[in-house]
Amino acid sequence: MNSETTKIYLTDLLLQAFNNLGFNTEGLSLKITVPEQEFGDYAANAALVLAKKLKLDPQEVAGQVVAEFVKLDEAKVFQEAYQAKGFVNFRLSPKSLVENVYRILNEKDNFGKSKLGENKTVVVEYFQNNVAKPPHVGHLRSAVVGDSLLRIFRFLGFHAMSDTHIGDWGTQFGILILGYKTFGNKTTVEKDPIFELNKIYVEMSSRIEQNPELREQAKQEFAKLEKGDAENRKLWQWFVMESVVDFEHYRRLLELLSFDHNLGESFYEDKMPAVMEALRAKRLALRGETGEEYVDLEQYGLGRCILVKSDGATTYHLRDFATYIFRKGQFDFYKNIYVVDNRQAHHFKQLFKVLELMGYPAERDSVHVDLGFMSLPEGPISTRKGNIISLQNLVDEAEKRAIKIIEEKNPGLANKSAVAKMVALAAIKYFDLSHNRKTEFTFTWENALSFEGNTGPYLQYSHARIHGILKKFQITNSKLQINLQTNLKSEILNLKSEELSVLRKLYQFPLVLEQAAQDYLPNLLCNYLFELSQNFNAFYQEVPVLQEKDSQLKLFRLNLITATAQVIKNGLYLLGIEAPEEM
Repeated sequence: MNSETTKIYLTDLLLQAFNNLGFNTEGLSLKITVPEQEFGDYAANAALVLAKKLKLDPQEVAGQVVAEFVKLDEAKVFQEAYQAKGFVNFRLSPKSLVENVYRILNEKDNFGKSKLGENKTVVVEYFQNNVAKPPHVGHLRSAVVGDSLLRIFRFLGFHAMSDTHIGDWGTQFGILILGYKTFGNKTTVEKDPIFELNKIYVEMSSRIEQNPELREQAKQEFAKLEKGDAENRKLWQWFVMESVVDFEHYRRLLELLSFDHNLGESFYEDKMPAVMEALRAKRLALRGETGEEYVDLEQYGLGRCILVKSDGATTYHLRDFATYIFRKGQFDFYKNIYVVDNRQAHHFKQLFKVLELMGYPAERDSVHVDLGFMSLPEGPISTRKGNIISLQNLVDEAEKRAIKIIEEKNPGLANKSAVAKMVALAAIKYFDLSHNRKTEFTFTWENALSFEGNTGPYLQYSHARIHGILKKFQITNSKLQINLQTNLKSEILNLKSEELSVLRKLYQFPLVLEQAAQDYLPNLLCNYLFELSQNFNAFYQEVPVLQEKDSQLKLFRLNLITATAQVIKNGLYLLGIEAPEEM
């Protein structure tokens, strides 16, 4: 019985126990959770909720449920059930835990997959880089969190598709075009397009700060672009083309999954007029004091949502309305997810509210997966001010440091450069993903590239260590699979506490994935993999594996560590991290 069917089995037995005891469960919200390991493998709040509803003693209700549940569990899936302050906690039987090991070895890379998202489409928008701006460490969060969520949703059976929604439209192009026309040089830009265009943007932004009148000129350049000015259109197309090539380079550099769609903001240019017509038809679009058009959201505490500026230029609000409407019609999504930093929270609140007023269910089917902002020690990252660390420099530096560590620890390692790249990306990605996405934190080389503690390289090392153990004694996966026919029983194994800790952790993997998807929190998977690796290393320190004299027990332990390596590998893949077999 896998974790998915176990949860269903547990729910059914609980409801049956309540009914047998004469409790009315109509409208009862039964919540099954995974508690801290010391409190068991599952916990249910139903007794607590029901007792409150019926004005009974929660501990008394829970005690009755436990007694009835134990009688109903004829398959002995659970070793024990007990009440704790009104909650009912459950501990799986060794039999269930041991069977799970063989399930992992049989399912291999598919262990943890489910049909949770069957027939449900999810759109994940992330890594929304802007044209003519090199991605920096501030873009890393959206890239790796979005990529991980996409992998997790697909693993759980969702039809999950990705869209970068690249920033290829807006007032910033007025700044860039004005700067290029003022002091740009075509030959210079062609030699290193993104670097030189970014220099122009930074310099023009600096001049605008010193002379605010230039901002109006920049806005006029963008307004000309929107109206189809031939010169501005040609410049814009050139800038976008170079940026798309650069964007693909960075996607490959970070080893992100290929994007299904790259529908930039400009894709929706011809779709915005229909949105404006709809807003006017519903009398939502109002005319402001200076000629701008907006939706009044004051009654919802959201101020004014500007649609068209006083100079006639459209806003990214209008483009985002068009984006949602297009996606809803084209993909009929179950969830529409925006992986964007928390500075855009107000924007998305306005976006979802206006769409609701238009008749779309955006407040229910769309989610802003907000990201805490990453800063540098000297302050916030700003492309305009030029204080950035490029992703290219970050990866290059990480690889240099990884090579140095490999030379010190394992100079005879084959394919050192390939392993160094795996380790470098693991260090970078895991540093980001292991933080709760909502937290604010400061990027430093020391923390990002640490190879000790709760880090990506530590998890990779645990995986490689297991393969080293198996390789040392020439035990292959094929031989292990043949030996599975022995179907070892938990009763003859006399399992130790260290083994049980690993077994229980392995069982939780599918449940952790569901929780990470539900809350859009890849750090839950990071925490799980770190704890699993700790449990394995504690087990290997205390319990003999290769030195075990009992052949059946030795076989089981080899199977156990192989299953552990498999789960670590599966989990790292869902974080976008490779699992080398040697380090």
